[in-house]
Amino acid sequence: MRPEDVHGGRVVAWLGRPGVLIENERLQATIVPALGSRVVSIRCKETGVELLHTPASVEKYEASPMLYGIPVLFPPNRIAGGAFEFGGRAYRLEVNDPATGSHAHGFVHNKAWEVVSCGKDEASARLVTAFDSAHHPSVTAQFPHRFRLVMRVELQENALVQRIDVHNESDAAMPWGLGYHTAFRFPLGAASSPASCTFAASVGRRWQLDERFLPTGELTEDARAARLRQGIPLDGIALDDVFEAAGGDANEAVLTDPEAGIRVRYRADRAFGTWVLHNGDGRQRFVCPEPYTCVTNAFNLALPQEMTGMRVLASYASATVSCNISVDPV
Repeated sequence: MRPEDVHGGRVVAWLGRPGVLIENERLQATIVPALGSRVVSIRCKETGVELLHTPASVEKYEASPMLYGIPVLFPPNRIAGGAFEFGGRAYRLEVNDPATGSHAHGFVHNKAWEVVSCGKDEASARLVTAFDSAHHPSVTAQFPHRFRLVMRVELQENALVQRIDVHNESDAAMPWGLGYHTAFRFPLGAASSPASCTFAASVGRRWQLDERFLPTGELTEDARAARLRQGIPLDGIALDDVFEAAGGDANEAVLTDPEAGIRVRYRADRAFGTWVLHNGDGRQRFVCPEPYTCVTNAFNLALPQEMTGMRVLASYASATVSCNISVDPV
């Protein structure tokens, strides 16, 4: 990647890999195309606060890459046995999570994406990258549809907007799902007390999971959901749960850090009907609110698609999904 490829941004180093830094008056964001076009940093310029969970070293990153930045999952989470059937065809994906015997996290989060364009004007800055499965034999060997993902990351005033266009470039209908394993610092401020910060998410019923962390197909009421919708401190509270998105106007997660003086609002469009919430043991100073268009293992669940979120793109059709992360003072 050459500096002239990112006119309107600049090439920076991130853990020894070239990244693209874009900025406007309020925010800076860094994206690493070689790492699945992952957004690895969002910095509030007024406060100097880094919003995303970032690794201290290459070794830390490589030990748990899903816990840093915003990995793009296509499809999201696990597929039991790496296998499913659709349209009379058997699909066999790599079992890359041997502990659960599943395919995990999809095809694109650790592959190189191409820089399409980079630009800046008075109001915004943006980077467009693309992934074409035809350029990746390891992907086409598993998933017999040519697909393209085109992602636009744009800074608009106090928000980062992340939009992905999904294109089915094959002659057959294509099953698909997309999600983000978004990892925020929490608390946001390095010196902030965990007890002073709150986390909220617009979640409804919880999907019951089996011993392999796969949905059983049953949805249950969870007493924590009402508290999460209001906002709670997470100090010592462990989350590793799959929830349906609640109804209503909001589809979001909200992180509030009064000591740092900022509130982060992570909004997803209504295509994202599932939230996975994960924060380790609740004491590791991160939280992952993960918006998914489909629930874990959706391709194998014998439930209506409107419940699982499994989506189908007709031959040569396209779909668009978007999320945004806004930063405001408390």
